[in-house]
Amino acid sequence: MTIEQEYISKLKDKDEIAFEYVYNNTKRAVYSMVFSVIKNHQLTEDIMQDVYMKMLSSIHQYQERTNFYNWLLQIAKNQAIDYYRKSSKSVKLDITDYEELIHDPEETPDEKDQFNRMIEILNDDERTIVLLKVVDGLKHQQIAKIIKKPLGTVLWIYQRAIKKLEGLEDHDEKR
Repeated sequence: MTIEQEYISKLKDKDEIAFEYVYNNTKRAVYSMVFSVIKNHQLTEDIMQDVYMKMLSSIHQYQERTNFYNWLLQIAKNQAIDYYRKSSKSVKLDITDYEELIHDPEETPDEKDQFNRMIEILNDDERTIVLLKVVDGLKHQQIAKIIKKPLGTVLWIYQRAIKKLEGLEDHDEKR
């Protein structure tokens, strides 16, 4: 029996020393995994607690032929993604979220009309991605996580939207 297997066996028996050993030897990796998804130190620490609680409650499901370290990191990743999904459920974008852009007192009526035309020619996915990218300044990878689409799909939709907008701009210049 390896040291890892010995500690896992003790974890199954709720041994505190085994837990401390596992925690001390995995906390950096778990922190890094969670932080890579959440990007917030305080939330990462909170989610880490959930990760270790989940590990303890699921330890009997752990199969010894798999790598314990990878198993724990998968729990960390899943907990972080679950949190991210729950916290971003309210990110269903609506054009009304950007009314301040449309009603900016600094803008001329022509600029407002142009903005409205630009937004109207985009479908819902294109509009969401363009607004998150251009207005909110998010990276494509963050957008992919928020709207739950693969990064490649987000990039493709964004490029398609930009081409539509460039086509509108070319049309406006010809007038």
